[in-house]
Amino acid sequence: MLINIIIITFTLLGVRSILFDYDGVRKSFIWIIWAFCLGYRTFVTVPNLIFHPIEIFSLICIIRIFSTNHYLYRKIPRIYNIIFFLFFIRFIADFNFSSVYVLNEFKNILLLYQLFFISQYINFDEKSFYYFIKSFLVPALYISIFGIMEYYNPSITSTIFGYDNLNIDQNYKSLDEKLFGRLSFLFWGTHLAANIIMPIFPILFYLRFKRYGILSNPLIFIATTFLFLSTVFLSGNRTSWLILTVMLVYCLVSFRNIIFPNVKKYTLIITLTFIAFVYSLPATVRYLSIFNAITGNIDAAYDASSSKRLILINDAIRIIYNNLNGLGWGKVFWVHSDLIQILACSGIVPGTLFIISLILLGVKIFKYRLYIEKFSDNNQLKLSLFICLILFFYIFISLGLNGNYALIQCGAPIFVFWVIIEYYTIQSINKFKRI
Repeated sequence: MLINIIIITFTLLGVRSILFDYDGVRKSFIWIIWAFCLGYRTFVTVPNLIFHPIEIFSLICIIRIFSTNHYLYRKIPRIYNIIFFLFFIRFIADFNFSSVYVLNEFKNILLLYQLFFISQYINFDEKSFYYFIKSFLVPALYISIFGIMEYYNPSITSTIFGYDNLNIDQNYKSLDEKLFGRLSFLFWGTHLAANIIMPIFPILFYLRFKRYGILSNPLIFIATTFLFLSTVFLSGNRTSWLILTVMLVYCLVSFRNIIFPNVKKYTLIITLTFIAFVYSLPATVRYLSIFNAITGNIDAAYDASSSKRLILINDAIRIIYNNLNGLGWGKVFWVHSDLIQILACSGIVPGTLFIISLILLGVKIFKYRLYIEKFSDNNQLKLSLFICLILFFYIFISLGLNGNYALIQCGAPIFVFWVIIEYYTIQSINKFKRI
């Protein structure tokens, strides 16, 4: 009961701020980011029709925009208008009042377009970029602290959040614990909570460089980093491990002199050795289960998900091959790959355009890098570029290897980062062009 009161109060405060604060449109992004803390806490209107506070904040912000006059900074890139027009056509063709699954899935993917629409009315300069990304510390700290507390004291889940550890599927739990003693994040809803922590690492480095608050203290910075690393590792989420490895290696190889100018070369060797050591631990078994599933050598006692995911992906690929116009929103089971699922649901044309739009985001970041190398020696801009590059890796890998958007609380962080770095790089490139 208490947790419900907290969620309702949080939602009402966010709605009031977005509607009536002077910079409510800008603050809508902050409230959406803070709402990542809520996990699977949603509002059910009619049977099975789910609304998360994230969606409520987005819709309320759009209502404010339509009810007031704002200066339009820029237009939505044309490719997104085309993509979501085709998505909408597919939705109209599929929609019926007897099933809300069509509406649930469509409105989840539509959130990306809503965020693009809102972002037209926000000036994404360096100050706003800094303003948004530091807000991710709130959900990351919340998820990590309570996650670690739950790992060592499982009763906290039922005491504070109302979930009973004893009610989890014991068969699934026993299989997974044989494989890897992973952190469940039951207070949040799933181990996918680790995906929200992943983007925090480049953000930590950025905030450390800017000497943000208590992170300017080296001991607090190290302790915070260790907390996030421990949470990600204990989650047992293979995609998160992969993204983390890419982040660390890329950071140390390409931006070591900017982020940690006093770090010696031997530190790089030690860090890479540590990564290898981690992968030599039971974590390796989680990756080996994927290889075994691909080769058909499946051990049901130790492989909780790899074989099932491969079956779902193969089924989705057959759907794409046999239904070039897509099977329809809400008609394809959770594939565990957003890119494949969008192709199977919406059709080959809009699905391919969606993938192309993601590639074009990478092209914009690359152009931004060329401009910085040619016209600027500013380390802060270089570090902003570093964040954009890392977050692009995070977005691309997450959409390729995880099923996110089917659950709004998992897809929203990816969409928010997508929109932030899209408009930040566009505005930065235009600024360089004017110079």
